[in-house]
Amino acid sequence: MGVIKSAIADGLLTFLWVFCSSNIGVSTYFITSYFGVVNEIASLFITTLIFFLIFLVFGFLGDVLGGAGFNPTGNAAFYAAGLGDDSLVSAAGRCPAQVAGAVAGSLALMELMPKHYHHMLDGPALKVDVQTGAIAEGVLTFVQTTLDLL
Repeated sequence: MGVIKSAIADGLLTFLWVFCSSNIGVSTYFITSYFGVVNEIASLFITTLIFFLIFLVFGFLGDVLGGAGFNPTGNAAFYAAGLGDDSLVSAAGRCPAQVAGAVAGSLALMELMPKHYHHMLDGPALKVDVQTGAIAEGVLTFVQTTLDLL
């Protein structure tokens, strides 16, 4: 697949991934409320089932889109290991497309989610200065990618 097509497919898949995966908590809440589930283990099972279904669907979508992915770490690791069909140019084009897709997915989610469910969309927050957070992210990404290559 061409560089532009793979970048567009990655951006689209990442957009959908961020949009759908951010709704897992809300989806679990709706399902448990509808069925009257109060047991924490049953709620965890429902969340696990939702994760399984999302990964199943996104695996299929990635194959349909010609091997698109939503994780830039995977693309970098597979390129560095010499696996896959990526060249340096296509690998370098896919990462910004995935970042743009992630930003667009989160912005779309914030616009489309009703305000009274926004408290369920909370995620990790940076509790240190930006430089320390960037260094920590860089080191952890390096370590994770190195472990992926082993």
